[in-house]
Amino acid sequence: MWKIFVTLVENFPNMRSRQITELLGGVKIVGKSKDLTDLAQAGLPKQALIFFLKKSNLDERRLYAYLDVTKRALDNYKPHEKLRLYVSDRLIHLAELYAKGKELFDSFDHFNEWLNRPSVDLEGVHPIDLIQSRTGVDQLLTLLGRIEHGILV
Repeated sequence: MWKIFVTLVENFPNMRSRQITELLGGVKIVGKSKDLTDLAQAGLPKQALIFFLKKSNLDERRLYAYLDVTKRALDNYKPHEKLRLYVSDRLIHLAELYAKGKELFDSFDHFNEWLNRPSVDLEGVHPIDLIQSRTGVDQLLTLLGRIEHGILV
């Protein structure tokens, strides 16, 4: 019994990393990496951003605003060219939010629907409006954790 628990605990971060990596295009696009920190430091290819945008169905303008980069600047990147550390790190953070959302709501469509509705937990604010800063995304991750465990306001 104890051995099963230890194996589960040791592999849990890998399961979450795998979900996030898949949301960024999987091994085919981002390659193999020991962890998400290494992936951010190496820089994600532009293709990962395009894959995430299609998969998440997030509004382009909101994504670019969160990444603090212009569409024009991203258009200058070649498909396999690596994004800066700052942009890669923020994209991974956003992918973490969407991976957690898909896990809880069973699909990106249902998660996006939740993001675009006023939230009682946020005093009527639409959760999508918090995707402006890293702090806002952290607040949403905390809220999703509370929802997952059935903790209400």
